[in-house]
Amino acid sequence: MSDGGIQSRKGMNIYQRVQQVMQEVAYVRKDKAVENYMAVTHDMVTAVTRPSFVKAGIVMQPRVISAATFDTGRKSSKGNVAWRYEGRFEVDFVNIDEPTDRITICVDAHADDYGDKAPGKALSYATKSAVLKLLMLETGENDEGRIAPESPPLTDEEEKALLVLRAASLEGTVALQTAWTEVGKPMRQALANHILSLKQAAAKVDHPEAQDAA
Repeated sequence: MSDGGIQSRKGMNIYQRVQQVMQEVAYVRKDKAVENYMAVTHDMVTAVTRPSFVKAGIVMQPRVISAATFDTGRKSSKGNVAWRYEGRFEVDFVNIDEPTDRITICVDAHADDYGDKAPGKALSYATKSAVLKLLMLETGENDEGRIAPESPPLTDEEEKALLVLRAASLEGTVALQTAWTEVGKPMRQALANHILSLKQAAAKVDHPEAQDAA
């Protein structure tokens, strides 16, 4: 930034600086597939907004207010425990020319991990969310409507059929084709219906307005 640009922002308070960033950044695109929806990552938000924050003379300062770690009861295939980290964060957006002039946003965030990365994941989510809400940025996400779809329970017969098919799949394509034939048409139809119900549940998660209209 030129010296003239630095001088021109000297008299701006933090709200004016944030408004300057809002004028320059209008949208952040979703860049990562997560289960049945697309998400905006911390890195994408940072890449899009950082130049404008630098230009406006704003630095971001996150801090942990409270935190706790819990055993989720789940384990990986290797027996590692899935730990959940739940934290409350305050994220300050600070006027670098007058550090006492700041906007503070409080965010609750949690994350699961089989190792030690859950706190970092939660912090990244908190800072990303604070930036998106502060700048009123569109992402195309539907955070209010999203919830993980529940899988309809399988019958005992369907469970047995799946076990047979999974075992056969390990032996190769021919064995799988043979097993698929042997489970019989009614069971194949039942499994197909189960898969369809999962897709319909996922569609309601992605488009909750369709569920409301039904």
